[in-house]
Amino acid sequence: MKSKKEIAQRVPLSVDDKGSDKKVCCSEFILSRAKQLNRAFSYLDLKGPFKYATLRNNVSPLRKDGKVLKLPEENPARFILPEWSSRPEYSCVQRNDMKGMGVKFDFLSFLEGLSWDRVLAVHALKLSFAVYSLGWLDSGWKYDKSSHSWRRRFELSYPVSVQCFDTDTVLVSVKSSARPFRLDFDGLLSLTSLLGEVRACLRAPCIPRPSTWIVVQWHLNRDSEEISGGGLDFHLTFRDFFNDIARFYYKHKLNKVRAEAVQSPKRSLKEVFESILNRDQGE
Repeated sequence: MKSKKEIAQRVPLSVDDKGSDKKVCCSEFILSRAKQLNRAFSYLDLKGPFKYATLRNNVSPLRKDGKVLKLPEENPARFILPEWSSRPEYSCVQRNDMKGMGVKFDFLSFLEGLSWDRVLAVHALKLSFAVYSLGWLDSGWKYDKSSHSWRRRFELSYPVSVQCFDTDTVLVSVKSSARPFRLDFDGLLSLTSLLGEVRACLRAPCIPRPSTWIVVQWHLNRDSEEISGGGLDFHLTFRDFFNDIARFYYKHKLNKVRAEAVQSPKRSLKEVFESILNRDQGE
């Protein structure tokens, strides 16, 4: 594998080259530039010694070989590297065993060009974990026959509802629409602190560490700047062919326009946040 320095030294010399050597150098330049940017890129981001037509001709085989993926429904077109497809902002890219890498609607990708908050956030979280017994439940819990679960609400730093099912599965729901958790280190600290409060309130030795709880669902969101003067509330919902849901809405209590996508990571809290925090390091 050539180093970035070697690639950078070869690229300028390839301008006057002909044939396959020029194609190889252009492809290397595209991949090297993409890793350097570490984000979705367009042809305009590929500033270098190659013309637009040459870049297009080299991106096409890279896409065919699965080395570059195109984000759907974008103009101008933008591309990502396959290893970035696990990042929340590029959740439109999914593995399909029948057709290789398939794409689906990524509502939030349309908003990256706007002057909105650049840090993604999450709210309306649902996390689950298994316990070996429900014998620790006391009189503060109410049984719901329809869901076969015991319910209780806790007013902590965020409102939290907990359901304990007859199957020894516990579901924790966090209401945080007004104060979403930012997907950065500070947001992780805030969320883990809250879940630590929940674990302390449950007062049972069988409750596992919050970092191992599975993120069943959350709403990934990006907000606009605060709106002066306000306006009428509105709510638009979109659903793609994969049955994924995205929303675009404004509420007076938020005083912002919010775009959100409903996601189901189905991985542990630690795994999800490690993936997010590592995205800025090229993983």
